[in-house]
Amino acid sequence: MRWSSGETNSKLAGSQWIDPHVHILPPRRMRGLVRWVKKFTPEFPVSEDITAEEMIAGLRESQISLFFNLVFPLWEEETADLNRFNRDLCQGIPEAVPFGSLHIDTPDKAAETRRCIEEYGFLGMKLHPYAQRFPAFGKEMTPLFEVLDDLQRPLLVHTGFDVFYGMYMDLGDMERVVRTYPGMQVVAVHSLFPRFRLAYSLLEEYPNFWLDMTNTISCLRIYLDIKTSQGEVPAETSSLEFELLAENLEYFYRLFKDFPGRIMYGTDYPVGFGYHPALLDDLLYFGFADDVRSMLCAGTVKNLLERCGYPDRSASPL
Repeated sequence: MRWSSGETNSKLAGSQWIDPHVHILPPRRMRGLVRWVKKFTPEFPVSEDITAEEMIAGLRESQISLFFNLVFPLWEEETADLNRFNRDLCQGIPEAVPFGSLHIDTPDKAAETRRCIEEYGFLGMKLHPYAQRFPAFGKEMTPLFEVLDDLQRPLLVHTGFDVFYGMYMDLGDMERVVRTYPGMQVVAVHSLFPRFRLAYSLLEEYPNFWLDMTNTISCLRIYLDIKTSQGEVPAETSSLEFELLAENLEYFYRLFKDFPGRIMYGTDYPVGFGYHPALLDDLLYFGFADDVRSMLCAGTVKNLLERCGYPDRSASPL
């Protein structure tokens, strides 16, 4: 049921959903990504041979008015080709907003970043330090930060789910970068899950810091459902750090109360916790007020686009 597709607009009461976290990749990389997911979820229903056309059709069926398409190279040699792939793909998809990426071994990071934004028309750049296996906020990436700071563009970075990946981010380095480059809009993808107290303090301190709740909303619902039905969290969920989550739960709710204009809701489509209708159910489970839900689904992304001077090509409200 979580993987059925379908329209979402009736549940959104006429408002939009802009998805800031989609992965349409070249076929070889798409097969590898789906295989990786199936290692942890053997019943995962997405085919390794899913095509870009099928993914775009699914997004349109769910009436996603705009989406960020995110790529990231696993080794330096594929960096330029992967960025060109995203350029060519998104040129033919009106709803697509492309992001570029770099590898730590990319020889001229500043030039590749400027090429992505100034020549290819990308909104910003994306790093996945756990999949790419290098520190996103290390000094080696300074040329990337400097260009994004100069151009006032966003950097999306995977954060959180440390135990699941068996890797850890230097959060001190992250804060140093956010503080040092105030023009660069840093979007913490997965919202530092489950470190919501820290996420709250960073939002409070730095106006160029944003959150993307991809997978986080669904994990919170899983946690609360387990607590309600079983009273305690089973040991097999330890990779989701539910014990630390319990300590941070208060700040999860405070985030939406105090900073709804800098929190967005993405999906990891097509390899997240379900397709858009099911993930919308996860969001609605929390009963957020209409104005908060509207910000999560579209308003915050529009704020980011406006902050960056990037045209909003999303359709009129559904």
